[in-house]
Amino acid sequence: MSNKIEKQKSIKTNLIANGIKTLMTVLFPLITFPYASRVLGASGIGKVNYASSIISYFSLFAALGISTYAVREGARIRDDKEKFNKFAKEMLNINFVTTFFSYILLLIFLSLPVLSGYKDLLIIFSIGIVFTTIGTEWLFIIKEEYAYITKRAILFQIISMILLFLLVRSKDDYRWYASLTVISSGGSAILNFWHSRKFINWRKKYQYEYRKHIKPILLIFGTSLASSLYMTMDTTMLGAMKGDTATGIYTAAVKINSVINTLLNTISATILPRVSYYLGNGLKNEFQKLMQTSADILFMAAMPIAIGMMCVSDILIVVFSGPEFIEGSLAAKILSVKLVFGAIDRMLAYQVCIPYKKEKEVLISTIAGAGVNLIANTILIRFFDVTGAAVATLLSEMVVFVILTIYARQLFEIKYLYKRLPIYFIASIWFFGVRWIVSSQTSDVILELLLTVSICAVGYFILLIILRDPYLVGIINNIYDKVKEKLRGKGHK
Repeated sequence: MSNKIEKQKSIKTNLIANGIKTLMTVLFPLITFPYASRVLGASGIGKVNYASSIISYFSLFAALGISTYAVREGARIRDDKEKFNKFAKEMLNINFVTTFFSYILLLIFLSLPVLSGYKDLLIIFSIGIVFTTIGTEWLFIIKEEYAYITKRAILFQIISMILLFLLVRSKDDYRWYASLTVISSGGSAILNFWHSRKFINWRKKYQYEYRKHIKPILLIFGTSLASSLYMTMDTTMLGAMKGDTATGIYTAAVKINSVINTLLNTISATILPRVSYYLGNGLKNEFQKLMQTSADILFMAAMPIAIGMMCVSDILIVVFSGPEFIEGSLAAKILSVKLVFGAIDRMLAYQVCIPYKKEKEVLISTIAGAGVNLIANTILIRFFDVTGAAVATLLSEMVVFVILTIYARQLFEIKYLYKRLPIYFIASIWFFGVRWIVSSQTSDVILELLLTVSICAVGYFILLIILRDPYLVGIINNIYDKVKEKLRGKGHK
């Protein structure tokens, strides 16, 4: 019994630590990107992000799905010190081999004439690949060292922010901007490797067994590769077809939406372990109730955020990136629609298909999305530039939604998941009217943004209270009960 209690406390601590880390991940770009985009301009930001998108493929090959596999398999044997020590060394050795071959491929790739203007940035970003390998982040996830991960992440975010303001002062400082990522990953890797000695004796020799790990690692790599292509293809193709300025403008549109996307991701990530537990123990009724709750909460957050982003994305781009990036406002509005489809796709993939052991189906849907993304980008970027890339990304997300829906329907009845979606849509659609009225009354963009967001947010929650939304009312009642208990306690004293 005591072990269960300790484990439950650990889960709560991990959730709090992950919540803080996610919040910092969201806040950090809100502070740094507006400064960097104004100093470097669309061309400088475009150069850096184009080089980063290319290196991401080599990073993916070096990682080869090892982290996901290591977490899945290592968690099963983490209490057996000898087995875990041997397993960790096998994972690190395999990772060193994949990292070596990744650098060989990169050296060949750098000889291409089309990349002659990006060699310095590619070399800078490539240093991060070996740091990621040495950092063995998967080791700390297996050991549930979330408090350490969070503290370390915040430390290097603060260091990177200080260095950004000190080193990035003109348009020619884009190399320093790129270097900040490597400095952060390098510092994390050194700290990780030092801290890992608490769990692993890296000097101890074993009779290693590599072959049994290769097949499952490659299967996971297939999904990671398709997913990575799917997420970075728009930026890479836009840079190749339209140049640095277009990439920089598109990056501004993507950044705004990716911040919100990170927050929505935490909902599915938090629900997934409990969903897997219910299915693994045959608790189908509990699974369905949890799915209904998580779907409602997801839509309650995603719908007003998506509509709100459509209303104010043009102001956000001007405020956070500068007037030079205003051409990306339509792309940002289109990508706001993607937020809803992306939220549904994550729910169907990670809360339905993966717990039901339908990884192959998730891979198929991701490959289909990547294929549509490639074709649509090739056609649409040519004619519509930045807006075309956004439309292509939205279309591919919709294709993933259709395929995952087909698979999920075979597992259980999913119609009820969308029961409250129309309510949240109706409670948000009036945001457009608020934006129109506010913009007609003021020409100050900051005031316009603050008034629009404040009125919409307050009005949305008031509407949900009037409609007696069970989740919002439940949260209010819980807060009221806790305050009441504290007041009673003070009264007794």
